[in-house]
Amino acid sequence: MTETLILGVPIVVLAPGLVEVLKKCGLPARYAGLAAIGCAALLAALADVAGLEMPGSGLAWPARLAAWALAGIVYGLAAAGLYAQGKTLAAGRGGDA
Repeated sequence: MTETLILGVPIVVLAPGLVEVLKKCGLPARYAGLAAIGCAALLAALADVAGLEMPGSGLAWPARLAAWALAGIVYGLAAAGLYAQGKTLAAGRGGDA
């Protein structure tokens, strides 16, 4: 379980960067959330194929695909939220704090 959480940190950090690259290449901004999920799923799949400990490692391929999709959803949404919060704070709209 700890390995999964540790692996999630670089995925959450890298996914917004990959989405920014895609946006610079012409991806409409309205698809950024879906792109974040896709990038996170791709990064989770690459980590699993590379031999890093992922949920679903050692299972049959359909179960591994499901694990990659679930990781993509969780880490992609976390990455999108982190990016949105960073933009909000950078714009000076951080709330009453």
